[in-house]
Amino acid sequence: MNPRVRSTTILVLAAVVATWFVARPAHGARAPVWSAPVWSAPVSDGPWDLAADARGAVVVTSRPGVRALDPAGHERWSVHLDGLVEAPPALGHDVVLVGGERAVTALARADGAPRWRAPMGGDVHALAMSGAVALAGDRAGTLAAFDMATGAVRWSVTFPGALWSAPRVDTATGAVVATWHQTDTPAVRALDLRTGALRWEAPTATSTAAPALGPGVVLLAIGDGHRHARVEARDLATGARRWQTPVPSSFEEAIEPAVAAGVVAVVDHFGVVSLLDLATGRIRWRHDLAHALIATRMVLTPRRVVFSSFSGEVFVLDRADGHLVARLGRHRLGGYAVALRRAPWGRPARLLVALRLGAWRVDLRRIP
Repeated sequence: MNPRVRSTTILVLAAVVATWFVARPAHGARAPVWSAPVWSAPVSDGPWDLAADARGAVVVTSRPGVRALDPAGHERWSVHLDGLVEAPPALGHDVVLVGGERAVTALARADGAPRWRAPMGGDVHALAMSGAVALAGDRAGTLAAFDMATGAVRWSVTFPGALWSAPRVDTATGAVVATWHQTDTPAVRALDLRTGALRWEAPTATSTAAPALGPGVVLLAIGDGHRHARVEARDLATGARRWQTPVPSSFEEAIEPAVAAGVVAVVDHFGVVSLLDLATGRIRWRHDLAHALIATRMVLTPRRVVFSSFSGEVFVLDRADGHLVARLGRHRLGGYAVALRRAPWGRPARLLVALRLGAWRVDLRRIP
């Protein structure tokens, strides 16, 4: 099953069992109230995924189309674009990169006008931008680097498997880290951003999440699909393993762990959340929420850990001890959460939530 496809049928079935409540913390204090949205931007053509930076958010929709919103939620532009796939866009200063059916397309950041389009060997789900370089990975196992302004190919590599999540770029060392899935030889690889040369590679397993980067390390959540799983840190320069910690269950290609301020947050496909020490791999806490996940993006703030479940609910955990602060379901949201992003503007910590079925919009919400 395509881990990024959340069909209407699946979401409607999930509604039968989905419920909503605001939980009280384990220590008995009253839970914070999840307030009304700071703003809501209607997206009638159905949001799939989104990306955000200091200039605003860009939403990929199922019409198919691409919309740009400013930090106040006002639409800057909207364009129809045939052949889009359900994948988060990548944002640069002048360009928006979107994935499609056997192609990658660059749009002008200012008005959405097409800049260039490049063919690929498979559907493109893995996108990233770094300086003047645009990166695109496809289901045929090809990762290619393009000149952001012109679309000229700088380099291209192909390995067995499929790329699903965005490659991660460490600008200080010029390293690109990506994971290849759906093959008998799944692996993580570090490549040179300038040339595409292989720096190192290491085996993973069939049920592995997207990679994450910390200072000088690559974080991997790896599983075999049969409750044999681990989180490990590898040296970004050499690929040598620094530590390895067992965790209860496996992951999915479109689950994205998060790293911030000395910790890494992971959630497996059965809803067990673990917060680990970045330096040692020691588990600080673990919370089993017993909710299935196929695709989710972990969000870390100084006080909270946030993610969404397969049933379209948003969970907020306390970063200090892992207790459940809030669980926001379809009745309060008005629809199903299909994508989350931490908003890179405004205080206190705020969250962008893309909704489908019922409400068709993007909300900016304060995290309780």
